[in-house]
Amino acid sequence: MRCDQLALADAIAEVNQGMAETTRAASPDWWSRASSAVIQLAREGRPFQAYDIVTRFGIEEPRNGAKQWGSLFSAMHKAGVIEHHGYTTSARPTANRSACCQWIGAAAPIGESA
Repeated sequence: MRCDQLALADAIAEVNQGMAETTRAASPDWWSRASSAVIQLAREGRPFQAYDIVTRFGIEEPRNGAKQWGSLFSAMHKAGVIEHHGYTTSARPTANRSACCQWIGAAAPIGESA
């Protein structure tokens, strides 16, 4: 499954224009690697957070930090890849154990048969 960055930005624009602009502004290389990591984590069926993408897949922090992570996860949610799975304590060392969103793979992502 491939999550097209610009198509998802267009879909998000219906709800949040600012997040759509952030999605469009992401480096296509970063987007491709980060979205592939989200898809892999979603397939594993365990809860995860943004910092898992950094630690497990070596994806660098995006230039626009929290906004870019937010647009990535919103796009993956819009695509049906992931679902919100509550909140947890951030594993990111600089976050001082603050709350962060936790995600899990959706039961049947768009584009995949059950």
